[in-house]
Amino acid sequence: RRRQGKEPIEPRDDLGHAANLLWMMEGTEPSAEKAHWVDTYLVLLADHGLNASTFAARVVASTGSDLTSCVVGAIAALKGPAHGGATLAARNMLDKIGSAANAEKWLTEAHDRHERFSGFGHRVYRTYDPRAKILREMAKTAAPQLYETAARTEELALKILHEAHPERPNATNVDFWASVVLTGAGVPKELFTTLFATSRVSGWTAHVLESLSDLRIIRPASRWIGPQPGKKPLQLAKR
Repeated sequence: RRRQGKEPIEPRDDLGHAANLLWMMEGTEPSAEKAHWVDTYLVLLADHGLNASTFAARVVASTGSDLTSCVVGAIAALKGPAHGGATLAARNMLDKIGSAANAEKWLTEAHDRHERFSGFGHRVYRTYDPRAKILREMAKTAAPQLYETAARTEELALKILHEAHPERPNATNVDFWASVVLTGAGVPKELFTTLFATSRVSGWTAHVLESLSDLRIIRPASRWIGPQPGKKPLQLAKR
């Protein structure tokens, strides 16, 4: 709201967490349905093991630092586009595609340009992201028109990826359908990463408190992979 030149809005005691987020964004009381969509998103993304931001929070906690500093460290990791920016990237891709009818043309041309399809693939899952399944069903009601474009995009993107890289899992991840649900709930896409951080705060906090209860500094070992002792490094001209 500050970026729009508007005054901040105080939360209301009679609204739940998700409803208050929407209330403070727009200044109008959200429908129970919209609050449910956002609440489901917040719960689904509250924690997800030792992802980059959670690991960062645990590393900071292992030094004995305070909770706020641990969360700041996690936010710094989440800010990176490879971690926290995937939902926004998926939404931007759907904006560029524009319609279900244009999906095949856009995806084919993008693949020929060696562009990545946002919302597909995961560092852990080798199958369809279970969180995405829940959000996909919700997206049908949350944003029917955008759902049509997204469903066609998903179908074609998976087909193209499988044909190009059959050895890879090539499955839809949570960011793809989260972008549709959040749009339907009225969340500006510029706040997608912020809302991701909002959802993950509870998970970060739980990890930090667990780390602080058994304080042991995290100090990963490193392995030298450079020139072996006794061997002279190649001259620059020969490298």
